Amino acid sequence: MTYTHGHYTVLLSQNEQSIFIKLTDTVNFMCYEGNLESSDFPKNYSLVENFTILQKCFEALHDYRVTLSTMTGNMKLQVKALVGGFVRVDFAIFVKEKILSNDGQLTLNFNRMEQKQDHAVQNLAKRCEALDDRCKTLETALAKQSEDFFKVIDRLDVMLFTPPQIACQSQFPIAMPKISCEELFIQNAHQFHKMRLENLSIFYKLKKLKIHNFIHITNLSLLSNETVTELELNCASNGSFTSLEGFKNFPSLTTLTVITAPGLTNVVQSLKSAPHKIKTLKFQGCAAINVVELQTYCQENKIFVALS
Repeated sequence: MTYTHGHYTVLLSQNEQSIFIKLTDTVNFMCYEGNLESSDFPKNYSLVENFTILQKCFEALHDYRVTLSTMTGNMKLQVKALVGGFVRVDFAIFVKEKILSNDGQLTLNFNRMEQKQDHAVQNLAKRCEALDDRCKTLETALAKQSEDFFKVIDRLDVMLFTPPQIACQSQFPIAMPKISCEELFIQNAHQFHKMRLENLSIFYKLKKLKIHNFIHITNLSLLSNETVTELELNCASNGSFTSLEGFKNFPSLTTLTVITAPGLTNVVQSLKSAPHKIKTLKFQGCAAINVVELQTYCQENKIFVALS
């Protein structure tokens, strides 16, 4: 622990055997240090208790006082305290001057350098602490701004169909759903040529996507969303959907359901083409799928598969 006492900086630390004390004169750059043992203190207090008394003296607490005086090669610390408010303590301890060699100027210069280094370290620590506080303040402000930003964003509607295809106001929830929706059900997907497919990727909270009348589309390469975990495609017995190519455009996908897609083939080949997180596959009315190949692949990769 570091303290300031007059024009001295004081460093105090303790271990089981002794108390280390270092006092540096910030004016004359003299340095006094030493390890104080139990024998250097009054016998009626333990080393831990004496360390506490010294701490309170350098903290300048009420009823605790320490006076410093120097003599040739030594510093005297006169300690006076009223412990617990009623027990008077009065004792002196001595700390030797730190001398590097018989050259007094060398010792003085070294102490001056050491003192400057201590000041530089303390200033750097204060600046780092101030920078940390500033970063925390900015982080809090940024989090608040981000929260306010998303409150505005969540009010936006995403246009899935071009304006001429929105025949009446009742179609708005389907044609222009909220950007923050977590589930999306598209029924009239047979008008895919009139849809803004690129807008599906804008839904940043979307988890479940269901598309009915998924026809005239051969694969998934035109669709994408990073947050969707469940995807259901109902192909209405149309044979145009033939491949899972592009499924990697849904990197969070865990459950894939395909209903009545008689032209769907090469499922395993598509799944092997890219890493994925799929744990559940459901196929209904997809007669062209190689069942044995699919079941083998799912068993090897611990994927649940349902075929009907």
